Amino acid sequence: MFADYSPAMDYQAIIVSKSGAVATITLNRPDKRNALNPQLVDELTAAIKELGADASARVVVLRGNGPAFCAGADLAVLQTLQTAKYKDNLKDGHRLKDMFHAIYSCPKPTIAAVHGPALAGGAGLASVCDFVVAAKEAAFGYTEVRIGFIPAIVMVFLTRQVGERAARDLALSGRILNADEARAMGLVNTIVEAAQLDTTIEQLTKQLLQNSPQAIAMTKELLPKLWDASSGTIDSLLTAAVTANAEARGTDDCKEGVAAFLEKRKPKWVQ
Repeated sequence: MFADYSPAMDYQAIIVSKSGAVATITLNRPDKRNALNPQLVDELTAAIKELGADASARVVVLRGNGPAFCAGADLAVLQTLQTAKYKDNLKDGHRLKDMFHAIYSCPKPTIAAVHGPALAGGAGLASVCDFVVAAKEAAFGYTEVRIGFIPAIVMVFLTRQVGERAARDLALSGRILNADEARAMGLVNTIVEAAQLDTTIEQLTKQLLQNSPQAIAMTKELLPKLWDASSGTIDSLLTAAVTANAEARGTDDCKEGVAAFLEKRKPKWVQ
């Protein structure tokens, strides 16, 4: 932790550090490819909100420990939730919604430093950041349909990033994109050699720190309002997405898809 930041909780699944005005949140479940479990989600939400309110932190960088940026939902957790009550799945959906929305609406510029795979919810994390700087080895995919699930909450943000046509492509095919393909679709701002990732982010943060913090915060507040004027508010869209997320978890295909993935076999879909 850093001296001028008093955390509200003792983080275990993430690491929060700071260098000058630049704060870094590192997803820290490398043995699980930084998969999203309730603890990581809650800690990431709390850290983003705290840093958003911390005047000494002016840029937030999100990265992952180990070979992956984030492999998406922890499927072992998702499997247990398939037998949970609908209200429990709704609660967990709201937990995910709160995390994505907190990053998306953070008044500070957010940068995703993607050095490896960013899949499903991991791709969603990149989607809600203001900037995505990717190593050439990075990969992106909204792969939920491969396990009978849907990227419901992520799609609210994805359509804003790439438009409906590209979002349909990604969400329905579940295909994995390399860094060049992701940049062509608007998912990535900059691609660099892995060895240049830190230097590139440092250059970007220096540029951002030259700008007015107030103007940046006001710009970030205005952008969603301009979109909401024609497509419905983000809160209403997220509410619909959370409902779809909870319903999808109870389907036969989702149960089969998660089980097949964990058992390392091909899924047998309901016909």
